[in-house]
Amino acid sequence: MKFIDYDFVFTDTEVELLRDALLEVIAHPYTKFDTFMEELARLRGDSRLPTRFLDFCEASMLRDFAEEPFVVIGNAPIDVHLPRFSSTDPVGEKYRLKNTFVAEGFLGLYAILTGTEIIGHLSVNKGDFFHDIYPKESMYDTQSQKTLKTLRFHRDFTNHFVCPDFVNTLTLRDTPQNEVYSTFTVTKHAMQELSDRELEVLSSPRFYTPFDDVSTTNSKVKLGRAKDHPVLIEEQGAKVFEGRTKGLDEEAKSVLARFIEALHRNKRVRISRPGDSVTFSNHHVIHGREVHKITDLDSLKQRWLLKTHNVHSLQAFEEFFLEDRFGVVNG
Repeated sequence: MKFIDYDFVFTDTEVELLRDALLEVIAHPYTKFDTFMEELARLRGDSRLPTRFLDFCEASMLRDFAEEPFVVIGNAPIDVHLPRFSSTDPVGEKYRLKNTFVAEGFLGLYAILTGTEIIGHLSVNKGDFFHDIYPKESMYDTQSQKTLKTLRFHRDFTNHFVCPDFVNTLTLRDTPQNEVYSTFTVTKHAMQELSDRELEVLSSPRFYTPFDDVSTTNSKVKLGRAKDHPVLIEEQGAKVFEGRTKGLDEEAKSVLARFIEALHRNKRVRISRPGDSVTFSNHHVIHGREVHKITDLDSLKQRWLLKTHNVHSLQAFEEFFLEDRFGVVNG
């Protein structure tokens, strides 16, 4: 297996100083998000922010994400005390039990320092800007971030009308007793294995992907039927969810199967560790999670990553926002 290495690693001194700074942000990220982000923005001039991290964030956004679509940071600040939730309602318990917000602060600060903005969807945790990859009992068997099982290759919000530019994750609690891998493939690497005719078929609206399980399970938002679509869209990568995206004719089915096979042949992996922050371009990377061996089921049920979806500019999607919640997509 090919592993994805770190681009930046905080020293222990740096992470302690940055954690102290983030603990001084007093606004609540789930009820006062705008104020929370304003307080984070004021940390720009704080001497506890490592200069080399500021320089790294600036340089990382100058890269060509088609060529270098991953940004991996190690030993990032997370909360010292991480409560444990039941599998029945982990989000509700997070609201009640998590009373420090270092992890949220780091993801918010990273957005600020990279010039991106965090976007929410009403269908995911009622529009929270920070949400969890955390198993939920009622969704153990779904193809969503709340499953206990393998999550097949996909692009986040595969066929949604508002698709984020970047996916950011920060590992809070891992499961070292089990074999669980985060998987990634750069879309163009798989495309290089296909013929011109196959690429032509994938670029035609001969495919269908239903809305994702998170958006349709226990959601009050009525999304209706997703539209038929091409898999390959110029400047937007691949709209595909393995096992959910279907070809609408025999040729499309055959070509889609070969594309999925190419994605797997070119995959790279990471094993999550607490403090690992992984950002990738949602338009250039297909990702998933593979559960190979479970020796401690309880540990797997407590695996926890915090996640944001980021865009270059919220204004580009303003027409889709709730009237009273700027930045939250009504869907």
